[in-house]
Amino acid sequence: MATALALSGGFQKITLGPTSKVLGAGKFELSGVTRNVANASEFGIDADIFDYVSSDGGTIKITGAIYDPWDESQNALRYYVNNAVKLSNRYANGIRFWLNAKSYLTIGTSGNILMTRAGEVSADRNGLARTSFEGQVSGAFLYIESDGVTWEDTDDVEWTDTDGVTFEDRI
Repeated sequence: MATALALSGGFQKITLGPTSKVLGAGKFELSGVTRNVANASEFGIDADIFDYVSSDGGTIKITGAIYDPWDESQNALRYYVNNAVKLSNRYANGIRFWLNAKSYLTIGTSGNILMTRAGEVSADRNGLARTSFEGQVSGAFLYIESDGVTWEDTDDVEWTDTDGVTFEDRI
């Protein structure tokens, strides 16, 4: 019987590449995968029949980051939106959503994240100015990487690497 793995937000962060932390990022949301279906019914069928067609890798949102107009990571994300640059894990600037000190979510090798929104700034008189960013996952799903071991989702309930070590044992 597998035990639940609870992830504390105190150990999480968002980086571009391995170390370039997005300043003050306090919350991220990953919408998850949506599997699209198409109506495959024909005349004379009383109950509709559906079949899988394609999937949508979902969206990412980084909200509540402390706004700093000179922060390199925030400026990079704004640049990616303004100039239609795709984020990929093949480059040093690949975005990583850290789950703990050794494991993070990133885009699959055949995919990209298209940054779609940047530049929003909100502030109030008793707080810090905040900004947010949004992107669309394209061409591959997000997957977990841990100490160089890739944990891709399969039909199995439990993830294991080639050595037979479970994901829970690794982290």
